[in-house]
Amino acid sequence: MATVQRIWSRLQESFYSEFTSGERHIVVRARAGTGKTTSIVEAIKRLLSMNATRSIIVCAFNKNIAEELLTRFVGFNVIVKTLHAIGLQCVKRFWPDVKVSFGPERADDLAQRVCGATAPDTVKKLVAKLCTKAREMAPHATRGDELIDIAMKFECDPDESWSRDGFDLDYVCNKAAQTLDIAANEKPVRTGIDGSDMIFLPVRNGWLRPMCDDVVVDEAQDMTAAQLEIAQGICKGRITVVGDDMQAIYGFRGADSGSIDRLKAELSAVELPLNITYRCGKAIVAEAQRYVPDFEAGENNPDGSVSNLEEHKLSAEAGPGDFILSRINAPLVSIAMQLLRSGKRTRIAGRDIGAGLINLIKKFKASSVPQLISKIATWEEREITRLEERYKKNPQHPTFVQRADAIHDQAEMLTSLTDNAPNVREVEQRITALFTDDGLGAAGMITCSSVHKVKGLEADRVFILADTLRTNTQEEKNICYVAITRAKSSLVYVYGNDDKAKARREQERA
Repeated sequence: MATVQRIWSRLQESFYSEFTSGERHIVVRARAGTGKTTSIVEAIKRLLSMNATRSIIVCAFNKNIAEELLTRFVGFNVIVKTLHAIGLQCVKRFWPDVKVSFGPERADDLAQRVCGATAPDTVKKLVAKLCTKAREMAPHATRGDELIDIAMKFECDPDESWSRDGFDLDYVCNKAAQTLDIAANEKPVRTGIDGSDMIFLPVRNGWLRPMCDDVVVDEAQDMTAAQLEIAQGICKGRITVVGDDMQAIYGFRGADSGSIDRLKAELSAVELPLNITYRCGKAIVAEAQRYVPDFEAGENNPDGSVSNLEEHKLSAEAGPGDFILSRINAPLVSIAMQLLRSGKRTRIAGRDIGAGLINLIKKFKASSVPQLISKIATWEEREITRLEERYKKNPQHPTFVQRADAIHDQAEMLTSLTDNAPNVREVEQRITALFTDDGLGAAGMITCSSVHKVKGLEADRVFILADTLRTNTQEEKNICYVAITRAKSSLVYVYGNDDKAKARREQERA
């Protein structure tokens, strides 16, 4: 059988030429569906065919991506690792016999040591949680006040009852800062190190050493500043940073959304574009250009289509293999339940979301569904009041907005799940059945998902709940762009047609 010669675009060829002949640091701004991964692989193979002794490490965003990339470098001397794995390798140079554990024991032990016996267990758990987040997101922090935003973003602020006893947000942040000092200076014997240590220890302790000639960082827009610091620290030659700044939608997780521009400036890197998509139909690309003007469709892309649909028609229209996307999760619950009642196999993306809802139910300790509904409303009101008090001087702070959205989202999801449920156990069973990460995007199933959960995935037809979208910040515009570019052939905006939906639309877009 004859070998088919791949035809590369002029933009891909420009990248390959710079990568194989130049020594300058490179920033590749790769838009959705532009063949980013394929281009990375081809560039590296071309370089190694010219210089087989060149040492190259590809930094992958997660383990699944790393494993997939490895299959594409069979026969080539390329190391593909997550930044956590690279961090662990650095730690092992200094603590060669240290154990590794991915459970909560490490953070719990550190929190216990700094809090002692006088602090309540609930507050110790908050210190442990902040200790985990701070090690990955603020490895250089030495003071509690440097951790306040992270604490608020990840719900590490104590209840008002504990604050009155002196165990307030400042207490949690100061104790978490103390855990960072201990974690950096003392090798753990009983608990071992965890995933956060793999980022924290090499950065905080200056353990990074040049390891290779070339470092290629994939999905740079989704990585934290500390992760990118590891990539820079292991390179003795050239860094190539690949990502799409317009797909930066994980700011709430601590991703360094400005990383591409920042690294370009720091490295004095040459910038190359990959902005011709081969995924989306031309009409879909035109829609995405509202948010990303430099996004282009390939010459041979199909026309595609963009249309509108009233929400009450969605159950009849959606079919196997379709995506139904929302900025927030709550509207997906009632839609998924309607689809199931219509006899259509449906799941909501996010096993972790389901686990969080079940944990909330158990916290409420409700003995009946009416009592559960009452406790949901009380919890929502109390949490919002506490948040408003914390941010009364800056109600537009991004952390306030994100946290308030999350509280309302959880409350609305739980309330929807109680609909006609005979008991609390039935509500929990509904959650377990609905929320999953298995088989998402499978041909025989409709996938309901937040935009965040389907990043990196695609479907021929995508329905977007238009009433949930916002455009008031750059990250919100990025979410719109990511949602649109999941569609290959057909993009359908779904609009509510009742007064509540119209009011929500106006509020979301304000």
